[in-house]
Amino acid sequence: MKKRELGHQLGLAVCAGAALGLSTGCSIEGAPDEALESQSSEIVGGEVAEASPWAVQVFDVRGSTGDFFQCSGSLVAPRWVLTAQHCIADEGETSAVRVGSNTYGQGQRITVDAVEVPSAAADIALLHLTEDADGPFVELAEATSVATGSDATAYGWGSEGTPLVMAPSLKKAILHIDGWYSDEELLGTGVTGSGWSGDSGGPWFVDGRQVAVFSASSGQNGTNLHASLLGVDVARHRAWIDATIAGGPTVHPSNQVVLHDLSNFSGISQGFGIGRYNVADLTIIGNDRASSIRVPAGLRVTVFVNHNFEYGAYVFTSDTNLVAAGSNGVSASPNDVISSLVVSNASDPQLDVVTFYEHADFSGESFALGVGGSYLFGGPWDLRISSVRVPPGFKLTLYDGYFWTSQASRVLTADANLAPLNFDDTTRTFLIERL
Repeated sequence: MKKRELGHQLGLAVCAGAALGLSTGCSIEGAPDEALESQSSEIVGGEVAEASPWAVQVFDVRGSTGDFFQCSGSLVAPRWVLTAQHCIADEGETSAVRVGSNTYGQGQRITVDAVEVPSAAADIALLHLTEDADGPFVELAEATSVATGSDATAYGWGSEGTPLVMAPSLKKAILHIDGWYSDEELLGTGVTGSGWSGDSGGPWFVDGRQVAVFSASSGQNGTNLHASLLGVDVARHRAWIDATIAGGPTVHPSNQVVLHDLSNFSGISQGFGIGRYNVADLTIIGNDRASSIRVPAGLRVTVFVNHNFEYGAYVFTSDTNLVAAGSNGVSASPNDVISSLVVSNASDPQLDVVTFYEHADFSGESFALGVGGSYLFGGPWDLRISSVRVPPGFKLTLYDGYFWTSQASRVLTADANLAPLNFDDTTRTFLIERL
C-alpha cells in the first residue's frame, strides 16, 4: 500500500518530508534536544497545548536511517492508538509511536505490530502496540453523538511552513465543524488556527470527547489560519473501534487465503475463503494494494489485475512476496495490481484462466490470462507457445501476427497441443473470450 494512493480530493495533510523522502525536519534519529528546542515552525496559528499525556507521535521506521515523524494520534487504550489510515507504514517501513510527552521526539517509544482499518476507503486506523502505554486515554464520542455545528479543539505537532519542520511542542487550535463532507467525514474551518503537514491523525475534541480524526486540509499554504479541514467522524466508527480493541488484532482462519498490503506479510490484511471475489469485495485490503499473499496448504488462489476476473492473471499455491515475484513476461507484476481473485481447492480443475505452456503436453514454464487479449511481439513468450489449457466456457483465438490482420489463426475451445495444428511456436497475439 502507498500512502499517496489514499490522497483525498482536498489533499492529504501528511508530513511531506516523510511522504516524499525528503530530510527536511521529519527525522529525529540522533537529533540533539537543543536542535529540537530551536525549531520555530509550528502548526498554523493556535497555541501551545496543555500537558496531554494521551497525545501520540506516529513515526515511520526506516531501518538504519531511523524514525521519521509522520502524523499525530491519540491513545485510546493501553495498546491502541487512533490515527489516520494514510499515516501507516509504507513498503519497506515499520511504525513506532512516542507517548506521554508534549515535546517532539520525546516520550515512551513503543513499536507497532499490527494495523487495523474498518475499510480501505476510510481514513482512520488503529495501531496495536507491542507493550502497554501509560494512560490516560482519550474519551471517544458516543456512536449517537453529532458534532456538526460545534467548535472543536484540534491537537497536533504539524508544520507551519517551509522547510517542513515539526512543532517542538504539541499545539492546539480552535476550529468550527461546519457540516458533512461525506457520509463519514466532517468539514471544518480553522478559527484560531488550522492544521497542515504532520497534524493528520490528530484528534478533534468537543466537550472533552474525541469526535474526529484529522484527515486532510485544503487551501493551506503555511499561513492560512482559516483553511478548510476534513476529519473522519469517530461516532460513525465507534462500534468498529470498540470491537477491535476488545477483540485484539485480526487473526485469520487457517483455511483462508490472506492478502497483505506490505510485502513481508504485515500491515493491513483481508482473508478470503473458497469463492470468487470481485473488486467490490476487497473492502479492507482495497483495490491494487496487495503486496504479499499467504496461501494455506491445499488451496489455490488465482488473482487478476483487472476486476471481473479479466486480463492478466497469476496462480499461487504457497505464500508469496508479490514485490519479489516479478512479471511472468506477459502481465504486469502482481504487486499492487490485484482487483479480483478466485480461491479454490488446489486439486480442483482450473476453470478461471487459459494457461499457456512452452512445451507440448502442458509442460515447462507457463503463464495464465483471463478474458482479454495480449500482444507478444518481442517479448519472452513471442513464438514460444506449444500447448494450452482452455477451460469450459472459454474460447481462445491464436494469431501468427497482429490479431485480425494475421495470415493464420487457430480457434480453440478445449485443451490442445499446437504441433498437430501446425501452430507450434507460432503465436504472436491471442484473444480470450467467454462463450
